[in-house]
Amino acid sequence: MPPPASPAATDESFPALGRNAARPDLDALLGQASPDGLSLAVTIYMLVPSLVFLGGWAVPWLGAIAVVAGLLAIARLPGWRGGWPLPKGRTLLLLALGLLWAGASGAHHLVYSAADWQIRDAVLHDLSTGPWPVVHQHAESGENWLLRAPLGYYTPAGLLGRLAGLRAAEAALWAWTGLGLGLLLMLLRSVAQRVAPGRRGAFALLAGLFVVFGGLDILPNMYLDGTFGAGIFGSWGRGGEWWPRFFQYSGHVTALLWVPNHALPAWLPALLLMRHGSNPAFLRGLGPLVVGAAFWSPVSAAGAALLGGFMALRQGWRAVLSAIPALPNLVSLALAVPVCLYLVAGSSAVPHGFLLTVHPWARSLGVWALFLVVEVLCWAVPSALLLRSRLLGFSTAILCVLPGYVFGPGNEMTARGGMVPLAVLAVVAGTALLAPAPDRRRQWARRVLLACVVLGTAGSAMEGSLLVTHRPWAASTHCSFPEAARQSVFEDSTDWAHYIAPWPEPALQAWMRDPILRLVPAPGVSPPCWPGGGP
Repeated sequence: MPPPASPAATDESFPALGRNAARPDLDALLGQASPDGLSLAVTIYMLVPSLVFLGGWAVPWLGAIAVVAGLLAIARLPGWRGGWPLPKGRTLLLLALGLLWAGASGAHHLVYSAADWQIRDAVLHDLSTGPWPVVHQHAESGENWLLRAPLGYYTPAGLLGRLAGLRAAEAALWAWTGLGLGLLLMLLRSVAQRVAPGRRGAFALLAGLFVVFGGLDILPNMYLDGTFGAGIFGSWGRGGEWWPRFFQYSGHVTALLWVPNHALPAWLPALLLMRHGSNPAFLRGLGPLVVGAAFWSPVSAAGAALLGGFMALRQGWRAVLSAIPALPNLVSLALAVPVCLYLVAGSSAVPHGFLLTVHPWARSLGVWALFLVVEVLCWAVPSALLLRSRLLGFSTAILCVLPGYVFGPGNEMTARGGMVPLAVLAVVAGTALLAPAPDRRRQWARRVLLACVVLGTAGSAMEGSLLVTHRPWAASTHCSFPEAARQSVFEDSTDWAHYIAPWPEPALQAWMRDPILRLVPAPGVSPPCWPGGGP
């Protein structure tokens, strides 16, 4: 007879949070689930764009090897025998809700699309309308520039665009976004079943809080707008998560509205790790998840790698060392080499440095402290009073130190690197609201959390107000990336080193196809990108 399952391996071993009088240990409730069809689907979703990229941009022999190796890694991922954790009807419902949620991303331009879509549309245009790799030659200077950006979000839609046209690519990008968000809702459903089995409304609470999760930005915005004469609700129709000026932790409404390409590779790995990260079998397929996420968003993937490393080391060095030689992890390391060479090409030109050397230290420290109170500690402290979790402590520590280093325009290090621990914080806060509060101290902690939910939701409504106060605008049908960048609202504030690199690049020429150069006309020669008006 097989040995009985350990208490940490079954949902039935854990009482519902609402019935446990002691302070629940969240680390005992999460992370133990065995890989299944859902974990497999999320990992494939993350990895496929890398295979499309290597198959289309690398020289034929390397592209073929990469695709075959990637498919072999997928075939050996844990989870093939785990079954699907949700009924068919509920799966379809969550996919439909994901597609509806993706409507807020602006990918289809049926509602207002944030200004970043001027550039995002141009990237999709270049992937859909010409040969790969994408290299532009400027008519005036004669310089050649490689499109060097994390393309994971765009490559499947771009591949379809090459076959069926740009409009098909735009529709595919919306569907691709909806698929990712549908998978995210399925993970949240699974987490809710894990932490509160049989508890009605647990999924609705976790999912609802996750959708609107963000800091208490509305409080400093009301103060600043009132002080400078814009009125205390001046952020309506404008948003206001950039009030510290030095850094930003993007709320989930802001992340989806402005940067779904960075949010999805943070949110999906974060929830997948919360669900499976303490299971030794899952470690044998962790490499493809992280490498795939890196091609979507390197800084977001770094947060996922830190979280994965923390949860792996909790199992001990033996578990880590035994997982490294697993075939999916070894293959992912090989795939990571060309992907990383591509992502770092010319990246030294991206602005970076320690916060206290980039900005005046006295003001920086004060803003940093207030920023942490408004964005992190308001959630972490009351959650810690309601439940125990080393995962919460680790994520909070990362969020506290992350603002100390500046990388990229708008400080990508905090805005993107913080997305994984913020996703953890959202789930922990939602779980804390489900936890018992038998004494006065924990009752007050719950009240504080509920107040944060109200204030955070109000702030998220301010961010989402862009969708109802601004009219939709049509995507450009003809502008390539350089021309869109020149005409965009960011023309005078960005040097685009995080999107392009000089070509030729020796580290890439050895394995990348010879590009067919695309001529970029001189300023004033090409028509406006958005003749009907942009954002």
